[in-house]
Amino acid sequence: MYRQGDKIIGVGPDLTTMIFNELGITVDSKYVGSWNRVQRKAEAGEIDLIVGIYKTDVRKKYLSYPDEPYVEEPVGIFVQRGNLFKFDSWKDLIGKKGGTVMGESFGQDFDAFASKNLRLQHLSSITQSFKMIERSRLDYSIYALYPGLIKVMEAGMDNKIDQLSNPVAKLPAYQAISKKSKFVVHLPYFNKRLIALKADGTIAALIDKHMLLLGRKRR
Repeated sequence: MYRQGDKIIGVGPDLTTMIFNELGITVDSKYVGSWNRVQRKAEAGEIDLIVGIYKTDVRKKYLSYPDEPYVEEPVGIFVQRGNLFKFDSWKDLIGKKGGTVMGESFGQDFDAFASKNLRLQHLSSITQSFKMIERSRLDYSIYALYPGLIKVMEAGMDNKIDQLSNPVAKLPAYQAISKKSKFVVHLPYFNKRLIALKADGTIAALIDKHMLLLGRKRR
């Protein structure tokens, strides 16, 4: 997913709009601020749904998830152009200075490993992290691969930031509804339609569409 003005564009927003429109509900996929702020707003019930989020035990306390993720999303490692390093396992990050965005989770197993073993600086935005990589203040940054590539392009840093070939992980991404939202009653229908749209190839077609758009942006 990526931001276009005050709108969020991507497979998650497209899919959410498709399903809720079937119920006669209009969806407005708006950018509302930092990732931390998005999660706080969902916890408070100030927004109804997050269109793309990983599942953790903490988040399950205030978000209701469908049974099915809509996509398996690679988590990338971004580095300074020309400073690629060997990465075959999480242990290869030990001793290096890393960055990520405040409020991010990359799976409970990785989060636990990182908390115990890695030097990760939590920053307000991925663009800030990229700028620190450019200035050699960080060795790498961790972020969802495809949104990260878009952020690199938006920041005009295509010739300054690269990504390692191996991802940190591939994680299931979900839409999740705030437990304080009146629309949480539609979760069973949402789950049923999500399963059907995966089975009939609709979600795969949406992924292909946005991958094509990403490719055009990169050119």
